[in-house]
Amino acid sequence: MALSSARLAAFHILLRIERGGVFAVDLLHAESINQFSQSDQRLATELVYGVLRQQRLLDWYLARFVNQPIGHLDVEVMITLRLGAYQILFLSRIPFRASVHQSVELVKKARKRSATGLVNAVLRRIDKENFYLACEELTEKSSQSLSILYSHPEWVVKRWVNRWGLGTTLEILKSNNQSPKVHFRSNSPSLSSTKMLEILKQEGISARLHALGGDIWEVIDGSLHHSRLFRSGEVVVQDAGSQVIPDLLDIKPTDFCLDFCSGAGGKASRIAQLGKGRVRVIGLDSNWHRLQIAKRRHETRWRRLSWVVANGIQPLPFCTQFDKVLVDVLCSGSGTLRRNPEIRWRLVPEELRRLASLQFRLLANAASLVRKGGILVYATCSLEPEENEQVVCRFLSGFPRFAVETSHYATLRLQYVQDQFFQLLPPQSGGDGFFAASFRKHELS
Repeated sequence: MALSSARLAAFHILLRIERGGVFAVDLLHAESINQFSQSDQRLATELVYGVLRQQRLLDWYLARFVNQPIGHLDVEVMITLRLGAYQILFLSRIPFRASVHQSVELVKKARKRSATGLVNAVLRRIDKENFYLACEELTEKSSQSLSILYSHPEWVVKRWVNRWGLGTTLEILKSNNQSPKVHFRSNSPSLSSTKMLEILKQEGISARLHALGGDIWEVIDGSLHHSRLFRSGEVVVQDAGSQVIPDLLDIKPTDFCLDFCSGAGGKASRIAQLGKGRVRVIGLDSNWHRLQIAKRRHETRWRRLSWVVANGIQPLPFCTQFDKVLVDVLCSGSGTLRRNPEIRWRLVPEELRRLASLQFRLLANAASLVRKGGILVYATCSLEPEENEQVVCRFLSGFPRFAVETSHYATLRLQYVQDQFFQLLPPQSGGDGFFAASFRKHELS
């Protein structure tokens, strides 16, 4: 039996992720993977995300069959064992024999022939019934057990239990180990929701309005990425929480808006959509390559959307102020562990403090660009107070001209507003978790 291209691709992707600095979503959308058949694309995706989401649980169970810590094995051997164990324990359609054989072939392909005996012996000892019995011995009341059962760092589990309690933490952990829903929207002023849904239906794609309302849509069935509308850029995939954040700006068609950390431009084009194409929007980011992606994706659809490359913590190249400024900062991404499971294995407590310092500097610099009476929105895809409430409190104490603004929250579902801030947890959205605070700039009294 020849080594399958999907397993080999998953192996190399996991190897690159283990060595750091890359994300599964980028590697799985590479041109080499897009050339696979749809079934191989699905298998490669399932293997990569499945192993990342179940990593600690897999290592915990594998450890009973290996006479040294899993992390001490050669990285190629460790990843091969995880891939094999995941297929045996979680994928019912793959025969046991095929999972073992393919794993042995993988480790040979990785030039680790000396480990073929180990891989073969360990995987042949794996048994689903024994696995389930072992998991039942773990109690859901301890942070250590939760950390193993749901494959999250123990320090993260502890802080979530302390903040939200066991019930909510369990909901978040379970949600993070599910595949995210595909959320999308129109990315053209000429494409109404009715027309969009009609075209998608003709292509075998069904969708429904998301619980957050507005014009946020969720795929029920079919592959949106193979749709003509998606390939042409008339429809964009964007997480529901990411789509709702620009609503906090209370966009008016006459506004002049700045998306301060624009990245690939999803929120900037959402602002343009909310302003019905009449609002003027500038997307600012320090990464020229990301803005090139944004330009290709969005600029032809929204004529009043433009881009500026600049470092957000340095003096900025503007001689004017803006009606609305969105500061969606770089963050730990702890609200995106469902979509980006590799982040959970990179998070460290010290990074939260470093990021909070950077986030405050970005927010403070953006504040100088808000006109009197204008609105400033601070947002993260983090669940951590160091990056959220604590940054906001520091900002309010140092910038007395700004006050929390909640008058336009009426467009939001009130269960997501807590202590005047917008907080969306992953189980609520079926996607990413978000935090946001809205401020209005006033005259000093």
